[in-house]
Amino acid sequence: MKATHKIHSDKGYVHITFEGSITLPELGAHIQTVWSDKAWRTHFGGIIDCSAATLDISDVEIQELTKGMMKDPRCSFAKWAFVVSTAADFAKFRQVNHVVEVKSNLRIFFDLRSAKGWLLAKEKKSAR
Repeated sequence: MKATHKIHSDKGYVHITFEGSITLPELGAHIQTVWSDKAWRTHFGGIIDCSAATLDISDVEIQELTKGMMKDPRCSFAKWAFVVSTAADFAKFRQVNHVVEVKSNLRIFFDLRSAKGWLLAKEKKSAR
């Protein structure tokens, strides 16, 4: 597995890219790397691009990782866009939504451009 990240402090998000086969320990280790980056802020959202990766992680492992992350004060509950290339990986990331009390706004995409557009779109305020 190859993993990289770039924090865009000016826009308030991190772009994480994974390539190759991803296991739970590798995914968890890279999340720890991002959280240890001096530029990381817990109010940042992000893109997790797995379009060039294969998730070698079970649905149960995804749920356990999500529950564990929610207990860590470095975890962000902002907007998160996941980019995948297969329906199977889409289904695995859908498991995050099945974890009780997920506080983030999560979306899954099949292309990076749409994911970035959604993440960086300004929220429209309703007129009163």
